[in-house]
Amino acid sequence: MRLFGVAMVRNEADVIEAFVRHNLSVLDGLAIVDHGSLDATGDILAKLQAENLPLHVERDERPEYFQSARMTALVRETLRHERADFVFALDADEFLKCASRETLEQALREVQSGMHAVAHWLTYVPDTFDAGAAFGQGHLRRRLRIERRTLYKAVVGRNFVERAADVLVMGNHLVSDPAHPEPPPHARLRADVVAVAHCPVRSRGQLESKIVIGYLAHLASGPTRRDLAFHWRRLYEELRSGGILTPARLRDIACNYGVQPRLWEPADTVELIEDPVRLAFDARYPPPPSIETLQLLMRFTETLARGRVNAPPETDNGRPR
Repeated sequence: MRLFGVAMVRNEADVIEAFVRHNLSVLDGLAIVDHGSLDATGDILAKLQAENLPLHVERDERPEYFQSARMTALVRETLRHERADFVFALDADEFLKCASRETLEQALREVQSGMHAVAHWLTYVPDTFDAGAAFGQGHLRRRLRIERRTLYKAVVGRNFVERAADVLVMGNHLVSDPAHPEPPPHARLRADVVAVAHCPVRSRGQLESKIVIGYLAHLASGPTRRDLAFHWRRLYEELRSGGILTPARLRDIACNYGVQPRLWEPADTVELIEDPVRLAFDARYPPPPSIETLQLLMRFTETLARGRVNAPPETDNGRPR
C-alpha cells in the first residue's frame, strides 16, 4: 500500500523540518505547496529536498488563501503521479500519531471501496511558548482530554481522481461534493490506530504572523461566508485593538483553539492529559531567529499590492482550519 501526505504551508520555519521528517517516518512521501513563505521555510525545504527525501515542493506566490482549490488539485496530482492508495491532507503543525504502519495499513484495507476515511484531530498544548525553544517532545506531550469541537482530518482514497466534482473542504477536514448539501460518509479510523496531533500555538511571534497574515490572505480571497476562519478573525481583531499575546493569553488560546468564543474556558480549568507523540526525527536545520511580525506583514503587503497573479474565485463550502 502506498501512503502519501500533502500540505500547504506558509511561514512555518520553526516546525517545517520536524513536520517533514516525522511524517515521512510513517508515509511514503510528501507533496508540499510553499504558499509564498517569507521566512526560512523555503530554504529549509530546499535543504530537505537536497537529501533526496521523498519530498516534492511547489511554490505558489499568490497571496490569497485558496486552500481548498489548491489542496484539491494537489491531492489529485499525488494520487495520479505517485499511484497512492490514500493521501493524508495535513498542515505544517500536524503530526501523525500512529501505532504502526502495519496496523494503519490494515485499518485502511478495511475501508469500504469508494469511501474516504478520516483521522481524529487532537489538540496539543506545549510545555512552553518560548520562541527560542526548538520544536520537540515538549510541544507534543500533553493534549486536551476532551475536544469541545470534534473535528477530523481527511484521508483521501483513490476514487477522488475519477470524481471531478469532489473537493477537499477548507481545513482539510473531509471530502465533499458542492452540489450536494451533505458530504458523503467517511470511515472513521480508530484513534488508537492513527490520529493527527495538532500544535497550532507555539510562540507569540508564530501565532501573531499566522493570525495577521492568514486572516488578511483569507480576506483577499473574497470569502462569501463570515463563519469561515472565525477564530482567525476574532484573534485578528484582538491584535488590531492592541491586544498583547502574553504567555497566559497564548495558553488560553491553545486550550480553546478553534472553539466558538461563547464556549471558551479559562486555561486553568481545561484538563490536559499525557499522551506523547513519539517524534521520529533528528533536526539538522535549526531555523534562524524568527522575523518580527511587522516585517513579515510588510513583505506580505508588498506581494498583495503587486497583485502579480489573479487567482480564480474560491468555491468552498467547507469549514475553517
